[in-house]
Amino acid sequence: MNVGLLYDYKEWTPVKPYFDWGSMTTDLGLDTLFWAARQDSVLNGSRVVYSEHEDSYVGFAVKRVMCVPLKTKEEVQYRQEILKDALAHEAFVGKLYRLASKVLEDWDKLGRKRNNTGIRDTKAELITDLQVFRVLVSGMEQVKELLSKNVKEMHSRGFRELYDRVTKEFSEDVQNQLEKILMDLSFYTDVTIHQPKRNLFYSYSPRIQMECGLEDGLKIGSLKLESMETIEKPYSNPYGIKAKLQGQVNSLAPGVIALYKDQAMREDAAQLEYEAVNYVYSCCSNVAASFGRFFDQLRFQTAFYLGAINIKYQLQRHKTEYCFPEVGDQESLSFTDLKEVVMTMKQKGNTIGNDGTLDGEMLVIVTGANQGGKSTFLRSIGIAQVMMQCGLMVPAKRYQSGLYPNFFTHFTRREDSAMNSGRLDEELRRMDQIVSNLGENSLLLLNESFATTTEKEGSAIAYDILRALKEEGVRILTVTHLLSFAQRVYEEAGSQPKEKTKLEGQTKSTEDEIKSEARASWSNVAFLSAQRLSDGTRTFKILPHAPEMTSFGLELYDEVLSSNT
Repeated sequence: MNVGLLYDYKEWTPVKPYFDWGSMTTDLGLDTLFWAARQDSVLNGSRVVYSEHEDSYVGFAVKRVMCVPLKTKEEVQYRQEILKDALAHEAFVGKLYRLASKVLEDWDKLGRKRNNTGIRDTKAELITDLQVFRVLVSGMEQVKELLSKNVKEMHSRGFRELYDRVTKEFSEDVQNQLEKILMDLSFYTDVTIHQPKRNLFYSYSPRIQMECGLEDGLKIGSLKLESMETIEKPYSNPYGIKAKLQGQVNSLAPGVIALYKDQAMREDAAQLEYEAVNYVYSCCSNVAASFGRFFDQLRFQTAFYLGAINIKYQLQRHKTEYCFPEVGDQESLSFTDLKEVVMTMKQKGNTIGNDGTLDGEMLVIVTGANQGGKSTFLRSIGIAQVMMQCGLMVPAKRYQSGLYPNFFTHFTRREDSAMNSGRLDEELRRMDQIVSNLGENSLLLLNESFATTTEKEGSAIAYDILRALKEEGVRILTVTHLLSFAQRVYEEAGSQPKEKTKLEGQTKSTEDEIKSEARASWSNVAFLSAQRLSDGTRTFKILPHAPEMTSFGLELYDEVLSSNT
């Protein structure tokens, strides 16, 4: 039985995650989102109460789902519809998650995580299997009841089809049959005093009827189970006078064999009882396994939506608007009031949002003043893209983009003791790994890459690598302080034509061909810059602007000196 709350055609499997998910998590600061997902939030009337309790499993589920991108518009819309239902019915999602968790916890207590090595008591294992089966059937009954009470208010196909599957595969007839089987086998698990009724104590005993034949030597053979049931009777002390007298009377009855007089026969009868119970359970073992897989998936998938609810509360807590992003074609990328949600949560306050229309721009180069919000802007797009591609809402008033299952980040790293070579070597190795794993619909975010060498060498490296990647159809957004590189691309893109010095031995036609080829390579390029007012104030807005030949670092230098004097 499938849950189907993450995909409409399959269950969750962690296949084809992002390449180097660890680097993406570090570069974009996604650990803060995972932290927000596991912060337990509850509704108290109209107020949101943030408890000190953290559910690490919810954070784990969100992290696992986020690392596997959706690949089609239909997959994103399917998950978004379910999330909208979850946000509108938070209590229901919480109950469904806690119910699945409780069933699995009870299963764990019965030994699901037991060590599979060594010799174990076969009878004890069968008793455990029957007890687990009872827990699973009871859990299915509660899931069915919970869904039936809430499904009428649901609009998503995911929740409605889940209810249809549960009611079909765990129909009333199936439920009654399983309950009868459990009741008939209850003597095997509830062998002691059961519960008081009308001030009397009751115990369970079996009644098993078999058909058999006699083989050579009067040996019993060709056994066939006819019926099995549990008899509930008032409890009496098996060692009391009444029980002994009753045993004597029963032994005199015709056709009755007093097994208690023969140890070997008692052992044979116990083995026969085990074989009969094991046979009946084996007919249900596939059903039990199916229910077990169902609860594993139900817990994981509802945990993702519970984490999304917690993230929503963190956004509301910091007065950050969110939207459900639109999946456009591969050339689309536009947004309104897009914010960097990780910074919002770390600073515990609202942050500056950015607007942008970058449709059709395959290369975006961001330059401008230091401390102007360039890296924050780049991370805001990266985080929003990851959130969109797993079905989550995005911290913006509007966000539209294509889907990029091949998504890479290349951010500059601080040098540390773990590096076995220079920082430039480390950057080039990471870039080589990215190039080796590029595919169709690739997106690459670069933040101050190749700035670990001289400006001249870094500009040359960036120029060659980015030109080659762009010609291969990779969409690139880069924040750079390599101003020579940015200026060269700006000129060759035709935005600012400039006469160049003719090389020795180079004809005019050859020079024109080189210019034309370079201009073609740098088509569909956008240039943005961090806004800086005339008095040096940073607005943290990223606007269309030609690259400047300064990052205004002296302003920061003067500011630091003045603060220390």
